[in-house]
Amino acid sequence: MDMECRVAFYEPTKFEAIEKIEKEDYSRVLEHAIERVESSFQESIANSLALSVNNPSSAVHLALCALDLKRGDKVICAVNAYVDIPEAIRYFDSEPLFVDIDPNSYHMDIDALEQKLTGFKGKKLKAIIVSHFAGLALDMQRVVDLATQYKVAIIEDFIDAPTLEKTIGIAGDIALFSLNYRLDNTIKGAMLAFKEPKLYERAKLLREHGLIETNRDVNYLYDIVDIGCDYRLDALSAYFLNALTTEREKLIEHRREVVAHYFKGLEGVEHIELPIKSSEHIYNYFIIKIDKNRDAFARELKQRGVAVGLHYIPLNFTKYYKEKYGLKIFNFPNALHVYQTVMSLPCHSKMSLEDAEYVVRMVKEVASEHI
Repeated sequence: MDMECRVAFYEPTKFEAIEKIEKEDYSRVLEHAIERVESSFQESIANSLALSVNNPSSAVHLALCALDLKRGDKVICAVNAYVDIPEAIRYFDSEPLFVDIDPNSYHMDIDALEQKLTGFKGKKLKAIIVSHFAGLALDMQRVVDLATQYKVAIIEDFIDAPTLEKTIGIAGDIALFSLNYRLDNTIKGAMLAFKEPKLYERAKLLREHGLIETNRDVNYLYDIVDIGCDYRLDALSAYFLNALTTEREKLIEHRREVVAHYFKGLEGVEHIELPIKSSEHIYNYFIIKIDKNRDAFARELKQRGVAVGLHYIPLNFTKYYKEKYGLKIFNFPNALHVYQTVMSLPCHSKMSLEDAEYVVRMVKEVASEHI
């Protein structure tokens, strides 16, 4: 029988802002909340225009809308990308072109990207979507050089890498961010950053149904000039996201303390390989490798009250993409090996260091019994 979960994989955080909005006038507190969250974000991103949306999946879709993706176009992404990336590509009846990953960083393998670009025949290649996986920066210089050579756009995905853009900057034409910084999944919101005003203006138009005002003196007159969506961030979410922004550095620093505890306690433990250690790594996920029988290891941890995760299942393993494009599980050997060996330990802002110590003890205990 499984033990009641003692260390959850994720827990929401409650902020003073929630109590404040319960006590004060609703409309006054929320006034200009969206403008504040956009202007605050734009100040932190040099030479870019910021546009808020209601969630990260909307951000991916709107970025592709801004690039005017069309039927039959191709977009390159890693085979371990989160599901909303190829999903958004398919909404246009376009095709995701998957590439293998680096077996250590779990980023897109840039050598595999270059091979994909070199071998591509045709004029339909539109963009490369590059994810900074789990909070570790990918060196973008080769990606930029390749994109320039082959004349394709770059969408840079910071959704799993909160605040990383401040460390490495933005290299892509469009960058995507989660406004909850993966710190509190009860609050949704995302941001796009654009280098080109033309792309920004198109995305801003399409974010609200493709509507424009036709008479400034009478604000109820409008026209529809394109097919858009309703991806606007609501004022209540924006208010909470502004509050979260003031807490994020403290929360991320606490997560770094949890990570330091993991590195100290798990170094040299048999059967386990720890993630890359880097001062720039935010460790949105603390991903370890188990040398054999990962699922049995995970079951043993669950029985001891420790929840774990898996980030992410390779897309060529999933029914839709496997059948749609005739993919085999051996097409991407690095992703296959990583999928068979990795799991993510709890690593969130609500964990105490006592929780982290408990996780370390349970991992060591399971590792000592693991065959």
